[in-house]
Amino acid sequence: MMGLFRDKIKSRGPRGIIGLKRIFDRMDDDGSGMLSMGEFEKACRDFKIGITPEFMPVVFDAFDVNHDGTLSTNEFMFGICGQISPSRQQIVMEAFNFLD
Repeated sequence: MMGLFRDKIKSRGPRGIIGLKRIFDRMDDDGSGMLSMGEFEKACRDFKIGITPEFMPVVFDAFDVNHDGTLSTNEFMFGICGQISPSRQQIVMEAFNFLD
């Protein structure tokens, strides 16, 4: 289910952070900066993700890392992008060390 969700969201536009942030903002109907379960369900229907209603809570819970009942931008981004690859992490650390 997570793979299906990721693929559908990524197919909606740019894969960069700004593109994903725009998708998150469109899902965030009340502008709270967090997604409720209701907003997540609505977005799944609006984006035609293809997740049946009984699996929406499962996917939501997989994104909700801190289990507070809402999805932050960071949780959403991590859920879509996943872990940073070791090679990219090395590049980030080299850039950080250079700037530091």
